[in-house]
Amino acid sequence: MQNILITGASRGIGLGLAQAYLDRGAHVHAVVRNADSPALRQLQQTYPDRLHLIACDLNHDDAAAQITQALNGHPLDIAIFNAGIMGPSHQDVAQASASEIAELFLCNAIAPLRLARQLAAQVIEGGVLAFMSSQMGSVQLARASDMPLYGASKAALNSLLRSWSEAEDRPAASLLALHPGWVRTDMGGSAADLDVATSAAGLVATIASQLGTRNCLFLDYQQQPLAW
Repeated sequence: MQNILITGASRGIGLGLAQAYLDRGAHVHAVVRNADSPALRQLQQTYPDRLHLIACDLNHDDAAAQITQALNGHPLDIAIFNAGIMGPSHQDVAQASASEIAELFLCNAIAPLRLARQLAAQVIEGGVLAFMSSQMGSVQLARASDMPLYGASKAALNSLLRSWSEAEDRPAASLLALHPGWVRTDMGGSAADLDVATSAAGLVATIASQLGTRNCLFLDYQQQPLAW
Protein backbone atom coordinates (compact mmCIF):
# COMPACT_ATOMS: atom_id res chain seq x y z
CA MET A 1 0.00 0.00 0.00
CA GLN A 2 1.38 3.39 -0.99
CA ASN A 3 1.67 6.16 1.59
CA ILE A 4 0.83 9.58 0.11
CA LEU A 5 1.16 13.03 1.70
CA ILE A 6 -0.98 15.79 0.15
CA THR A 7 -0.95 19.38 1.37
CA GLY A 8 -3.90 21.68 0.70
CA ALA A 9 -6.22 18.67 0.57
CA SER A 10 -9.43 20.24 1.84
CA ARG A 11 -10.77 21.34 -1.55
CA GLY A 12 -10.11 21.66 -5.27
CA ILE A 13 -7.26 19.68 -6.82
CA GLY A 14 -5.87 18.63 -3.44
CA LEU A 15 -9.19 17.08 -2.45
CA GLY A 16 -9.45 15.47 -5.88
CA LEU A 17 -6.01 13.93 -5.47
CA ALA A 18 -6.91 12.60 -2.03
CA GLN A 19 -10.05 11.00 -3.49
CA ALA A 20 -8.12 9.54 -6.43
CA TYR A 21 -5.41 7.95 -4.29
CA LEU A 22 -7.90 6.59 -1.76
CA ASP A 23 -9.93 5.06 -4.59
CA ARG A 24 -6.72 3.35 -5.74
CA GLY A 25 -6.10 1.79 -2.33
CA ALA A 26 -3.46 4.18 -0.96
CA HIS A 27 -3.06 5.50 2.57
CA VAL A 28 -3.41 9.29 2.41
CA HIS A 29 -2.06 11.82 4.90
CA ALA A 30 -4.10 14.95 4.12
CA VAL A 31 -2.57 18.17 5.43
CA VAL A 32 -5.14 20.94 5.88
CA ARG A 33 -5.34 24.24 7.68
CA ASN A 34 -8.83 23.38 8.94
CA ALA A 35 -9.48 19.74 9.76
CA ASP A 36 -13.24 20.38 9.90
CA SER A 37 -13.58 20.32 6.09
CA PRO A 38 -16.98 18.66 5.40
CA ALA A 39 -15.71 17.11 2.16
CA LEU A 40 -12.73 15.51 3.89
CA ARG A 41 -14.88 14.34 6.79
CA GLN A 42 -17.12 12.60 4.27
CA LEU A 43 -14.09 10.94 2.68
CA GLN A 44 -12.92 9.87 6.13
CA GLN A 45 -16.24 8.14 6.72
CA THR A 46 -15.77 6.22 3.47
CA TYR A 47 -12.10 5.39 4.14
CA PRO A 48 -11.74 5.49 7.94
CA ASP A 49 -8.59 3.35 8.01
CA ARG A 50 -6.73 5.00 5.13
CA LEU A 51 -7.35 8.75 5.44
CA HIS A 52 -5.33 10.55 8.10
CA LEU A 53 -6.03 14.26 8.62
CA ILE A 54 -3.20 16.53 9.76
CA ALA A 55 -4.19 20.06 10.80
CA CYS A 56 -1.30 22.43 10.13
CA ASP A 57 -0.58 25.94 8.83
CA LEU A 58 2.12 25.37 6.21
CA ASN A 59 3.40 28.93 6.47
CA HIS A 60 4.46 28.45 10.07
CA ASP A 61 8.08 27.60 10.82
CA ASP A 62 7.09 24.52 12.83
CA ALA A 63 4.95 22.98 10.07
CA ALA A 64 7.48 20.26 9.28
CA ALA A 65 7.80 19.29 12.94
CA GLN A 66 4.01 19.01 13.27
CA ILE A 67 3.70 16.87 10.15
CA THR A 68 6.67 14.67 11.11
CA GLN A 69 5.13 14.01 14.51
CA ALA A 70 1.78 13.18 12.90
CA LEU A 71 3.40 10.76 10.43
CA ASN A 72 4.89 8.88 13.40
CA GLY A 73 7.75 7.40 11.42
CA HIS A 74 5.71 6.21 8.43
CA PRO A 75 7.77 6.50 5.22
CA LEU A 76 6.18 8.21 2.23
CA ASP A 77 6.13 6.96 -1.33
CA ILE A 78 4.87 10.28 -2.67
CA ALA A 79 4.62 13.78 -1.21
CA ILE A 80 2.48 16.31 -3.10
CA PHE A 81 2.78 19.99 -2.18
CA ASN A 82 -0.44 21.42 -3.55
CA ALA A 83 -1.38 24.31 -1.25
CA GLY A 84 -1.23 27.77 -2.81
CA ILE A 85 -3.06 31.04 -3.38
CA MET A 86 -3.85 33.25 -6.36
CA GLY A 87 -2.61 36.45 -4.77
CA PRO A 88 -4.22 39.89 -5.05
CA SER A 89 -7.15 40.08 -7.46
CA HIS A 90 -5.68 43.12 -9.22
CA GLN A 91 -2.50 41.18 -10.23
CA ASP A 92 -0.85 44.56 -10.80
CA VAL A 93 2.82 45.06 -9.98
CA ALA A 94 2.22 48.78 -9.55
CA GLN A 95 -0.53 48.24 -6.97
CA ALA A 96 0.89 45.28 -5.08
CA SER A 97 1.75 45.94 -1.46
CA ALA A 98 4.71 44.42 0.35
CA SER A 99 2.39 42.26 2.45
CA GLU A 100 0.55 40.96 -0.63
CA ILE A 101 3.79 39.99 -2.35
CA ALA A 102 5.22 38.45 0.81
CA GLU A 103 2.13 36.28 1.35
CA LEU A 104 1.97 35.20 -2.30
CA PHE A 105 5.61 34.16 -2.59
CA LEU A 106 5.67 32.59 0.87
CA CYS A 107 2.60 30.45 0.15
CA ASN A 108 3.42 29.49 -3.43
CA ALA A 109 7.22 29.17 -3.46
CA ILE A 110 9.06 29.44 -0.14
CA ALA A 111 6.83 27.41 2.18
CA PRO A 112 6.43 24.39 -0.17
CA LEU A 113 10.18 24.07 -0.81
CA ARG A 114 11.08 24.66 2.82
CA LEU A 115 8.64 21.99 3.93
CA ALA A 116 9.73 19.55 1.23
CA ARG A 117 13.39 19.87 2.16
CA GLN A 118 12.55 19.23 5.81
CA LEU A 119 10.40 16.18 5.00
CA ALA A 120 12.53 14.74 2.18
CA ALA A 121 14.18 12.14 4.42
CA GLN A 122 10.78 10.52 4.96
CA VAL A 123 10.25 9.94 1.23
CA ILE A 124 11.56 6.57 0.10
CA GLU A 125 14.39 6.19 -2.39
CA GLY A 126 12.78 6.22 -5.83
CA GLY A 127 9.73 8.09 -4.55
CA VAL A 128 8.37 11.40 -5.80
CA LEU A 129 8.16 14.90 -4.37
CA ALA A 130 5.68 16.78 -6.56
CA PHE A 131 4.79 20.48 -6.52
CA MET A 132 1.67 22.05 -7.99
CA SER A 133 3.01 24.61 -10.39
CA SER A 134 1.32 26.05 -13.49
CA GLN A 135 2.09 26.67 -17.14
CA MET A 136 1.98 30.33 -16.04
CA GLY A 137 5.22 29.63 -14.17
CA SER A 138 7.05 28.97 -17.44
CA VAL A 139 9.26 31.94 -18.30
CA GLN A 140 9.75 30.66 -21.85
CA LEU A 141 6.04 30.08 -22.58
CA ALA A 142 5.09 33.51 -21.14
CA ARG A 143 1.44 32.64 -20.49
CA ALA A 144 0.93 34.74 -17.36
CA SER A 145 0.06 38.10 -18.94
CA ASP A 146 -3.35 38.14 -17.21
CA MET A 147 -1.96 36.89 -13.86
CA PRO A 148 1.64 38.13 -13.74
CA LEU A 149 2.06 38.05 -9.97
CA TYR A 150 0.70 34.53 -9.69
CA GLY A 151 2.86 33.45 -12.63
CA ALA A 152 5.94 34.99 -11.03
CA SER A 153 5.30 33.08 -7.79
CA LYS A 154 5.10 29.79 -9.70
CA ALA A 155 8.23 30.69 -11.67
CA ALA A 156 9.95 31.20 -8.32
CA LEU A 157 8.72 27.78 -7.19
CA ASN A 158 10.12 26.20 -10.36
CA SER A 159 13.43 27.99 -9.94
CA LEU A 160 13.83 26.86 -6.34
CA LEU A 161 12.97 23.30 -7.36
CA ARG A 162 15.61 23.23 -10.08
CA SER A 163 18.18 24.70 -7.71
CA TRP A 164 17.40 21.96 -5.20
CA SER A 165 17.85 19.33 -7.91
CA GLU A 166 21.49 20.46 -8.24
CA ALA A 167 22.18 20.89 -4.52
CA GLU A 168 24.16 18.56 -2.28
CA ASP A 169 21.05 17.66 -0.29
CA ARG A 170 19.02 16.65 -3.36
CA PRO A 171 16.80 13.72 -2.30
CA ALA A 172 16.98 10.24 -3.81
CA ALA A 173 13.56 10.81 -5.33
CA SER A 174 12.09 12.48 -8.40
CA LEU A 175 11.30 16.21 -8.19
CA LEU A 176 8.32 17.30 -10.26
CA ALA A 177 6.73 20.64 -11.06
CA LEU A 178 3.21 19.88 -12.30
CA HIS A 179 0.71 21.81 -14.40
CA PRO A 180 -2.76 20.44 -13.57
CA GLY A 181 -4.49 22.02 -16.57
CA TRP A 182 -7.14 24.70 -16.34
CA VAL A 183 -9.43 23.15 -13.73
CA ARG A 184 -12.89 24.10 -12.51
CA THR A 185 -12.05 25.05 -8.92
CA ASP A 186 -12.52 28.18 -6.81
CA MET A 187 -9.26 29.46 -8.31
CA GLY A 188 -9.77 28.20 -11.87
CA GLY A 189 -13.36 29.36 -12.17
CA SER A 190 -16.45 27.77 -13.71
CA ALA A 191 -15.32 28.37 -17.31
CA ALA A 192 -12.22 26.16 -17.00
CA ASP A 193 -11.67 23.24 -19.35
CA LEU A 194 -11.31 20.35 -16.90
CA ASP A 195 -13.20 18.92 -13.99
CA VAL A 196 -11.23 18.05 -10.86
CA ALA A 197 -11.51 14.29 -11.32
CA THR A 198 -9.98 14.40 -14.82
CA SER A 199 -7.07 16.57 -13.70
CA ALA A 200 -6.46 14.45 -10.60
CA ALA A 201 -6.47 11.19 -12.56
CA GLY A 202 -3.94 12.62 -15.00
CA LEU A 203 -1.72 13.91 -12.21
CA VAL A 204 -1.77 10.53 -10.45
CA ALA A 205 -0.67 8.83 -13.68
CA THR A 206 2.01 11.45 -14.32
CA ILE A 207 3.44 11.05 -10.84
CA ALA A 208 3.36 7.26 -11.12
CA SER A 209 5.35 7.45 -14.35
CA GLN A 210 8.26 9.04 -12.47
CA LEU A 211 8.54 6.61 -9.57
CA GLY A 212 12.05 5.19 -9.48
CA THR A 213 13.50 7.62 -12.02
CA ARG A 214 15.06 10.41 -9.90
CA ASN A 215 14.29 13.05 -12.53
CA CYS A 216 13.63 16.76 -12.15
CA LEU A 217 10.90 17.63 -14.66
CA PHE A 218 8.17 20.17 -15.44
CA LEU A 219 5.18 18.16 -16.70
CA ASP A 220 1.49 18.68 -17.35
CA TYR A 221 -1.31 16.37 -16.22
CA GLN A 222 -1.01 14.46 -19.52
CA GLN A 223 2.70 13.68 -18.92
CA GLN A 224 3.80 16.24 -21.52
CA PRO A 225 6.99 18.21 -20.73
CA LEU A 226 6.77 21.98 -20.39
CA ALA A 227 9.50 24.55 -20.95
CA TRP A 228 10.89 25.91 -17.72
